[in-house]
Formats: sequence, structure tokens, C-alpha cells
Amino acid sequence: RRHMNAKALLYGVFLLLPLALQAAVPQTVAAPDMTAEHTAFVLKLADGRVLKGQQLQGAVVHMGIEGGKLASIKLASIKPDPQDPDILRHEFQVQNDKGEWQPACQPNFYGETWGFPISLPEHHPGREGAITLTCASGAVGKCIRFGYKPWALGPKGEDLTPYHAACVHMVRADYAGDGEPHTKNGTNIDVYDRIGIQSSESKADPSFGFEAGWSPTGAVCVARTRWADVITTGALWKAVPRLAVPCSEDAAAKLGALLFNRSKLGTEQ
Repeated sequence: RRHMNAKALLYGVFLLLPLALQAAVPQTVAAPDMTAEHTAFVLKLADGRVLKGQQLQGAVVHMGIEGGKLASIKLASIKPDPQDPDILRHEFQVQNDKGEWQPACQPNFYGETWGFPISLPEHHPGREGAITLTCASGAVGKCIRFGYKPWALGPKGEDLTPYHAACVHMVRADYAGDGEPHTKNGTNIDVYDRIGIQSSESKADPSFGFEAGWSPTGAVCVARTRWADVITTGALWKAVPRLAVPCSEDAAAKLGALLFNRSKLGTEQ
């Protein structure tokens, strides 16, 4: 999934603030009022002050993760994404067995190891708690970079939260919407919609074929699976009979699909 499970508001958060802030704020701060706004941490202090985004660069966040354990995560750097300043790139670091700080995120296709915090609504497929820490290599981060920002509106005022949820299922090839992925790292897919955010780049490419239409709860129909050696179309249809219907872009749209994708034909990409 390429994101860290961070249930900050459930288990509590503490920060060791960088030197630049220690003169004004105690070095160790209990932070029950730490939230995420868009892709930024927001820390409300007891005296009413608010620290946000790049102001927290250099802080070490002690966050509750799965199982109730605490993890120390250093916000080594926080910079706007040069491709989209609305996204703050956080270089999350964790300590290894020797106490050395190292990237917390696996590199993506471009070797990038940054990520960001985000607050997602209940029942969203990418949600991992009150605050989700996602990596650029993960589905949640990729879908935001595609333009499906849960906090934003589409070209005609569309709520993009369901589009982002559909995108997360699509990137993971989570056909049934049950959290089970059916893809491989580095797989190339052509993502598009009917609201003007993404358009198909492969319709003239005979090596690509229509795969599926996607809703916030998973695929609405599947013409063919992405990787036959992960799961065949027949096996998927048998396991999830509702997906075994004639499937084209128009058919998927009539079934409620918000997003569509094409992928390479055959079992190798």
C-alpha cells in the first residue's frame, strides 16, 4: 500500500520541535490537537497558537500506529511539490536498529521517497486512522497527484472525494473493493474520467485495452484483469459474479463508474 498506518488522534501525539522553535515553544509538546489539513500537519498549542505545514520541518512526531505501538517519525524536510504547490512533500524518516535516521517510504518509480499526511473520511479505502501518512509510491498519494484531491472540487464543482476513493481502488486493482490488490509494482495504467481532469492517452495504442470502470466501492465491471498471472478474468468473475457483465466505458458509466482505465494487453507489461 505504500503508506504508514498512523492513528494519531487515537493514541496521542508528541513532538520534539526543531531548534528554531524551541525558544518559543517547549521542546517536548503534547499534541492532542494535531490534525491534517490537505497535505499539511496542523498543530494547535494550548496557548492558542497554531503551527502548520513547513513550520514543523525538523520536528520528530511520536505517533500511535497499528497495535497501539509508538513510532518516531522525523519530518526531515517539508517542501512544496514543484509540479503542484498545493502538495507538501514531507521527507519522513524513521530510525533503524543503529538509531540512524533513514527514509520511511519506499521509493517510487522516479526514486522519490517523500510523502504527506492526509485526513480521509470514514469508509474511504485509503484511510488508516484519523491521520494517514501516505507515500508518493502509494495509491493515496498517486491519486492526489493525478488531480483527484479529496479537499477540492472538480471543473464543474464535483466533489472529488468519491473520485479519489475510486482511484485508490483502481491503482490497487482492488476489483471487489475488499482491500485485496491484484497488481504489481511499476505497472503502467492509463487513467481517465468524464469530468475533464484526466483524459486517455492510449486509445490509439493497440497494445492497450479497456480494463474496468471504477466507483468509490471498487470496480463496477471488469472487461479484463490487469495481470493474468495474479488473477485471471475468469477467476475474478467466478469469485465476484456482479463483475461478470459486458464491460465497456459506456457500460461502466451506466453502472455508476466515475473513473476508467486501460492497461496493456497480455500478462507482461
